Amino acid sequence: VLSVLVIAAAAFALPPLVRALGPGLSSAGGPKPPAAPGPTGPSAAQLSRFRWSALPPSPLGPRSQPVLAWTGKELLELGGTKKGSTTSDGAAFDPATGQWRTIAPVRANVGFSNAVDVWTGHQLFIANGQTASCLAGVPVAPCLPHAGLYNPATNRWTATLLPKQLSGFELTAAAWTGRQVILAAVGVLGTRGKLAVAAYTPSSSRWKVITPDLPSGHPPVTLAMVATPGRVLLWSLWSKTTKISKNGYAVASGLDILALGRDGRWTSETGNWPQHTVVQNPVYASGQILIPPGQIWCGSCSHPSSESAAQLADAASLEVRGLPKSLLVPRAFLEPPIWLWNGASVLAANSAGSGAAAPNGRLGRMAALDPPSQRWFSLPSAPGRPPMAANPLWAGRELLLLTASGGLLSFHG
Repeated sequence: VLSVLVIAAAAFALPPLVRALGPGLSSAGGPKPPAAPGPTGPSAAQLSRFRWSALPPSPLGPRSQPVLAWTGKELLELGGTKKGSTTSDGAAFDPATGQWRTIAPVRANVGFSNAVDVWTGHQLFIANGQTASCLAGVPVAPCLPHAGLYNPATNRWTATLLPKQLSGFELTAAAWTGRQVILAAVGVLGTRGKLAVAAYTPSSSRWKVITPDLPSGHPPVTLAMVATPGRVLLWSLWSKTTKISKNGYAVASGLDILALGRDGRWTSETGNWPQHTVVQNPVYASGQILIPPGQIWCGSCSHPSSESAAQLADAASLEVRGLPKSLLVPRAFLEPPIWLWNGASVLAANSAGSGAAAPNGRLGRMAALDPPSQRWFSLPSAPGRPPMAANPLWAGRELLLLTASGGLLSFHG
């Protein structure tokens, strides 16, 4: 626990999310658990010999911040912001045929903006927990927040009403166990300092609230979650502020790690986990979890802006080993914002030049790390530093990048 004496209450905001994406999951079919240990993607040396190619553009046109997901066969693109307005359309791209297709619209209140999503091996689960604005005379039930499940094989959506116990919470992470979607949320406003976790079983269309007990005096501020073979790991980043004088506050903070086992029980796995670095968007592959670089974690205290190096954690023991600084560090203590892990190599990329034409920035230099040798390889840059609609993602053995103009690029061997 870190205790800091703060002379005046400091405004607190989490650092910008680091988007870390894992390998493409199993192809469409029956639900499958996370892959067993073993390389799942190209090595760093192989990536250094990859090249960029243009693919057919998206039929949805220019936009920013769409949801992108890889099904094992297709790239799904949902929603996003276009000319200042949020959208709810979608399209799918099949690299094998080089063709796009538009997908059926969702008919329930399933929000794509700031949503969490996870591929189940059969359907894409997505939800943002927000209540839609309804016109007068429209029944209340359709306006309540739903989760949507899209089946690419049938081009159909189904929807499920989110549990009422998640009302007033911000959906933060989703994970797939091979049988259930685990949906985790932290409290806002009247529920601040609380945690809510629910499990959804697609085969029975049933929800079960499974919120774990947290240590006393550890109110969560945010959380991170990842599924590994046999269990789901949840990091609860907590902070507690106590007024100790007229202008003084004591701030205690730390991280609790909880594991949800196959038996449906939660256990504490905090152990010797480092307590003072933000954990967000961990990614599992090949028996290890990528922990992207994070800011100092001390709750609502004031601290210098600096980032730790990326880490790999053993999924079974949670033993952590630091990775060498990337080749892309623009200055001390500032790591690149994009991190991906495919089970064989860690890929890092810079993003710069955000603005009206590139709300998500432009994809800059890239590098890949070979974890066994701890060696970084420089990678070819995308031509023209294209403005990104969203961060790139693994699609099997290639990297796909959707640009802000709707173009699609492939980084492949």
